[in-house]
Amino acid sequence: MNFIDFAAQIIFISVSGVLSPGPLFFANLIYGSKQGFSSGIKIASGHTIIELPLIILLGLGIFGFSSFTITNDSIRIIGLIGGIAIIFFSISQINNTIKRRIDVGSINSKNNSSDNYLFKISNKGKRLEGPLILGLTFTALNPFFIVWWLTVGLKLISDSVYLFGIVEGILILFSLHIWMDYTWLAVTAYLASKGRSILKERLYQYFLLSVSFVLASYGFYLIVENILL
Repeated sequence: MNFIDFAAQIIFISVSGVLSPGPLFFANLIYGSKQGFSSGIKIASGHTIIELPLIILLGLGIFGFSSFTITNDSIRIIGLIGGIAIIFFSISQINNTIKRRIDVGSINSKNNSSDNYLFKISNKGKRLEGPLILGLTFTALNPFFIVWWLTVGLKLISDSVYLFGIVEGILILFSLHIWMDYTWLAVTAYLASKGRSILKERLYQYFLLSVSFVLASYGFYLIVENILL
């Protein structure tokens, strides 16, 4: 297999993980609507902090220098903790959105200027939990992310190490994979911020509530699935 064919294989297969609508994607929409393009870059950076060491550990295991393994019990624990973290984050977002709806009512009763309200919302968005930490946490506590790298991703790592060696193989694989994470999260965050400028404020609040409820449902799903596992 030549380099071009292998690169095309990595990009094609990686799409299944990068574009999957998991908790990181929905959280990115929430932050993106407030902070735009930069929040997507920060979330992708947090994602990278977890993903790169995992790829290195798996690559070392394939090359014979490590016995790195993840058991079903550890994935189950990760899923439970991840589900709880997602639910807490979702509840926080729902609570913040409801408070903003109360704020806009009181502000409109005193001052009919929407600019003051939008300025207040913008400042609140900047005081929320950092998107870098969110990207790190939601990646580390997402069992589907780990399972993907232990199944589909593991084949890519083994092929890359076999073709190019341990160091070059990991660097090539990671470079061909990670740019899609940054592009996807940054672009969707940017589009979310533009959507906010188009939507009326009430519709924007409904958007935040809807995404937060989807995230909460995802968290409950993780908890139930891993309890019954």
